Amino acid sequence: MNKFYFIVLLLISLSASSQINNTELNSNNFLFTFKNTSYLISGDSIYRDTQISKRIGTKHNLDINDYVFFENDSKGYLMHNSGGIIYQFDGTKFDRLDDSFIFNSQYESFPFIHDSNIYNFGGYGLFTFKNIFTYFNRSKGETEIVSVKNAASKHPTGRKKMFSQLNNNQLYIGTGLGYNSDTEYSYNKSQFINDYWKFDLIEKEWQKLGEGNSYLKNENYHLTYHYNNKTLVLSEDNVFTVDIKNNNVSFYKNSNSDFIKSIKKERGRYLVTYNKSKNGFYAILDKEDAKTKVAFIASEDLLGIPNTYEKLYREKENSLVWIGIGIGIIVLLIILVLIFKKKTNIQKIKLKRKKIEDILTTEEKHILSLIEEHYPNYIKFPDLMGVFDSHLNYESKKKRLRSSLYQLEEKIEKNLKLKSKIFIERKNKEDLRIKEIRIK
Repeated sequence: MNKFYFIVLLLISLSASSQINNTELNSNNFLFTFKNTSYLISGDSIYRDTQISKRIGTKHNLDINDYVFFENDSKGYLMHNSGGIIYQFDGTKFDRLDDSFIFNSQYESFPFIHDSNIYNFGGYGLFTFKNIFTYFNRSKGETEIVSVKNAASKHPTGRKKMFSQLNNNQLYIGTGLGYNSDTEYSYNKSQFINDYWKFDLIEKEWQKLGEGNSYLKNENYHLTYHYNNKTLVLSEDNVFTVDIKNNNVSFYKNSNSDFIKSIKKERGRYLVTYNKSKNGFYAILDKEDAKTKVAFIASEDLLGIPNTYEKLYREKENSLVWIGIGIGIIVLLIILVLIFKKKTNIQKIKLKRKKIEDILTTEEKHILSLIEEHYPNYIKFPDLMGVFDSHLNYESKKKRLRSSLYQLEEKIEKNLKLKSKIFIERKNKEDLRIKEIRIK
């Protein structure tokens, strides 16, 4: 008989060690959702959504008490809120992956999974806001810094609790809390940083998208990532979704503000989780009798329907586009100058050379060619006389040249419709007896 009672007591003891029956929720609560099931961590126990109302949970055996959860389609991870310690979750138990420690350097960062690898961006710790990427090296069980190609001056300002969005190989980040270096005494207090950036996870390069507005009044807000492929922002003053990739913000003007105000907050964060399969939210509510309660509310009852839309940020002007436009304008101006600039006589002659030659004698053509060849210099009359027959004497050639120059000038002026003389004559500076000529 004594053996029978011993076995019964042993079974009761084993049952008690695997299940905890709590009438009250403990402090240090955390809600998260994995594979369409929501979970509650409270104290040293974890509950499924079907067990929460019964207060029947199991020991979680975690070595951390400040959590952040993230997942993809197949795996879920629970990490210390500041980075360092990482567990993989299969829906039942937690398996620790790291051989590390609590970092205390990336609180309220954005952890995510890309190509089966765990990354983490930004956060706050050790008295600074971070703009670094860290990467969990599974083979070492340690977290390492990701090298970025851009110069430090081309990185976004460090921030925490930021709007974020992952789309294929692109990470988008936006408004978050940080130090604004453009504001005096900014390092005494965090402020909203409202610029938007894109990071290429393959090329490891940043690109600034533009500047946005601040839609939040204080640091008391909650971010639900991956809400219909957007980031849902809950606050007592404003409820909206941001789609950084498509540059859109949608406001829910008829949201249930009373419910949002009643959501319990611990460590400055809302105790709430979105369950996509149920299209609603589990939340721990603050009650007047000091007892906490886990409640479920449908998305439509909490948020209502978005009824106002606008651009999320003013897009950054592409410098290459503007460089191209600038070059185009310069080229156009040059063309216009060339078109409307007053042409010189030599240019006018060359443009209509064929028409002019049609009305010139053979001797006149040769004279014009010699004058052109010497332009802008003068050519001496004796050098032009060589176009005439050699049997002519000097005086005859001189008369013939004078007549030819007169005819040539008259024909050109008539063809070009000029009102002024086309040629300039002068005496040679070295020998005043010799005359010379050039195109004016």
